[in-house]
Amino acid sequence: MELEELKRLMAINEKAVLSRRIDPIGTEYEVVVDALSGIGKVRIGERDLELPGLARHRDIIIKTLAEFKDKEKKNVMPLQYAKSDDIVVMALRPQHFGLQGYAKDVAIPSGKFTAVDNIIPATAGVFTVPDKQIFIITDFVDVVAESPVTAIKVENVDGIPQYAFEVRKELKITDLHLIEMDYPIIADASIDIDALVWSKTAGATVSHELTPFGVWIGYGKAVPALRTET
Repeated sequence: MELEELKRLMAINEKAVLSRRIDPIGTEYEVVVDALSGIGKVRIGERDLELPGLARHRDIIIKTLAEFKDKEKKNVMPLQYAKSDDIVVMALRPQHFGLQGYAKDVAIPSGKFTAVDNIIPATAGVFTVPDKQIFIITDFVDVVAESPVTAIKVENVDGIPQYAFEVRKELKITDLHLIEMDYPIIADASIDIDALVWSKTAGATVSHELTPFGVWIGYGKAVPALRTET
């Protein structure tokens, strides 16, 4: 997202756009606020995790949804009650990116201590966002205790590259590594994200599970179906 796009979003009156009432639940705005409250709380193992980036950027997320609704001229509905042509907001899933999960083993080249790994997509190239969908990434989490991830780079978000940013050391002091984005990644055309991984031993293989967290906006008919892993 460029500054001009952010400026356009910030000018949106999301409460006015999302004022339609869904009886007996509330307005579309209230439905979205409630959905984001649930999406922002993640249970990993035996601990509850609140995503700081999602909470911090809630207003931008809702404004993005409001702009999408205004453009599409469709109703926003809770995921549980939505029809195929209703707009919904839900937590990002690996399936949205055509994946079953994010766990990966990365072989570092012989004689090297670092390597660049593809996160989204999982191989070289660019992930094309399907038509009439919006991906918003607010946080990354790695549940691998000895996370090898030291930096993340958005190579492409809607055709625009961003500079790499370091994974701050103060966020790597436990077995749960939480990386809050300073500003959300909002994409409706393309995404390409890589990570720098390292090893104490040259040429070793390291493992990570760097997982993007955030929200997906789209039509009910595009919600990923259940599928078995192969």
